[in-house]
Amino acid sequence: MKIFQSIPPLSPVKPFTKKLRSKAFYEKTSKLRVKERVIALWFRRLVYNQVWEDPLVDMQALQLTGHDHIITVASAGCNALSYLTHNPAKVIAVDHNHAHVSLLKLKIAALKALPNYDEFFQFLGVAHASSNIRIYNSLIAPNLDSEARNYWEGGPIGFRRIRMFAKNFYKYGLLGQIIGIFHWSAKLHKVNLAELLELNSLEDQEKWFDEKVAKIFDSRLVAKLISSPFILYNLGIPPGQQHTFYEKSPEEIAEIIKARVRRLATLTTPQNNYFAWQAFGRRYDLSGNSALPPYLMHENYATVKANAHKISVEQCNIRDAISRMDHNSLDAAVLQDTQDWMSDDDISALWSELTRVAKPGARVVFRSAGLESPVEKCLTGLLGHKWKRDDVVSTTLRDQDRSCVYQGFHLYRLHA
Repeated sequence: MKIFQSIPPLSPVKPFTKKLRSKAFYEKTSKLRVKERVIALWFRRLVYNQVWEDPLVDMQALQLTGHDHIITVASAGCNALSYLTHNPAKVIAVDHNHAHVSLLKLKIAALKALPNYDEFFQFLGVAHASSNIRIYNSLIAPNLDSEARNYWEGGPIGFRRIRMFAKNFYKYGLLGQIIGIFHWSAKLHKVNLAELLELNSLEDQEKWFDEKVAKIFDSRLVAKLISSPFILYNLGIPPGQQHTFYEKSPEEIAEIIKARVRRLATLTTPQNNYFAWQAFGRRYDLSGNSALPPYLMHENYATVKANAHKISVEQCNIRDAISRMDHNSLDAAVLQDTQDWMSDDDISALWSELTRVAKPGARVVFRSAGLESPVEKCLTGLLGHKWKRDDVVSTTLRDQDRSCVYQGFHLYRLHA
């Protein structure tokens, strides 16, 4: 679609009158705003079938205890549920996307209603069995509120959304579809991306990627696809930052994305990285117990199920949720990459609210598309004195994040 194509900058023409310059600027910004609105409408659908931030990194940074109250962006709900493995007092998960809220509610209902780990894992871990529809109808649906139930039982004509769990749920969602495009491109080059999952040494993984996968990104078609605003948006690069990519050629953008995918393929072995399984296999590892999100691991099932009552879900943005919290009531917050999508004024307002509700020693973690923290220029005056970034821990954990999506990981602590 033309609306998703990069819009080149206007060439400066000196004879332009002020009126013509204003008209040109208006036309350019109007096109950008229309494009952003179309993308925003598109992203009201299910975007993520799993969270693409490593919960092990989050939990290592946050050091959760049994007294902690934590708020997090819900997204697909994997991390919010995984935090329950540390027995926190309360987890509040918020998201403005109704599809994501409905997905987390579905996971919580499955956790509470299904009688054992095997059925729980079949429904959410395998997510590819016709019997999952029976399980939903008889056990899960009665435990959902009307809004979530209407979402899963609605959908395009002739297709109830809950049927995604009978047809490999992890191929659905916008990011799932983009991963599907990656696999389609690989097939055009006669490459089976799932081969990575059979390798068990970093040396073999690096050789495999360089010899077989790297060439995919050299394709002009793939470069054009990758450089589209729709793809960049899905990869966590907000419209406000995409202008830096518009200055690059599609081939240069493809090189940037190739480096991220190579890191995902070679950071650790697939046996320890469920993100690699989703990217290269479009599913989880069903033969073991290590390449899974913590909430889906057999060893954590009893703890997560026992703590399921501690999690609540709200459909709103995280700033509004924090603004309704009591003074001195919050121990930890996970903001994901939300601040990449905010103005400086919105970031300052968010951290003012965080300062009001946070207890001394509170921890805040978030990610960013770029290396630099987007909040530093906004934490001025009193806010700057109260909140300090832990540079050492932030850098160390950034390098350990198995999802390999974001360049920046940031841990801040509140000092009295």
